[in-house]
Amino acid sequence: MEITIVTNGNIGNLSWLKTKLKENSKENHFVICADGAAKYLKTIDFVPDLLVGDLDSIDKDAKLWMEEKKVPLKKFSAKKDQTDTEIALSYSVSKKPEAVEVLGAFGSRMDHTLANVQLLEGFFDSGIPIRLMDEQNEVWLLGKHTRIVGRKNENLSIIPITESVTGVTLTGFEYPLENRQLFRGQTLGISNIIRGQQAEISFKEGKLLAVIAKD
Repeated sequence: MEITIVTNGNIGNLSWLKTKLKENSKENHFVICADGAAKYLKTIDFVPDLLVGDLDSIDKDAKLWMEEKKVPLKKFSAKKDQTDTEIALSYSVSKKPEAVEVLGAFGSRMDHTLANVQLLEGFFDSGIPIRLMDEQNEVWLLGKHTRIVGRKNENLSIIPITESVTGVTLTGFEYPLENRQLFRGQTLGISNIIRGQQAEISFKEGKLLAVIAKD
């Protein structure tokens, strides 16, 4: 099973959202709506498998639409210690899926954006690949050896989230690296370009964030 979470960040291009959900619309794929993201799903008329959250940000029309569509609800108290996105991720990880995509994970609220990125580290030990995505960006935490296929000429940055990351080697990039040490707070890994049909990233110790970004 794979899980897609639609969360209440900025999704300016609903055609992108519709396309992503259509791509993921296959047998054994589960779609979770996190609270206020219901407005997006109502607009594109996509019925999720589950609605989660405290329902403090869902608008009245979207809530009524969810009820009419008989979408199951897991409701939480507004006085909770987790964001709706974290709740949705916790639920997803508990189901032990093969992978999780979080759509609409970034927005005008920088606190929520940063918190969502940090959730990648919080759930990293689950061993389940998790990606945060919007129309312009994909963000995930790298394993110690990652092969990237079919992303030729795309812009990829690597960002240390530990004090340092050792033994970093990049092949198939415009700017290759071999056994380098990257430090948190420096920008050596920003704005590289995938030049081959296949690129590889490896490192020895630390944690490394990957970002594929479009202008």
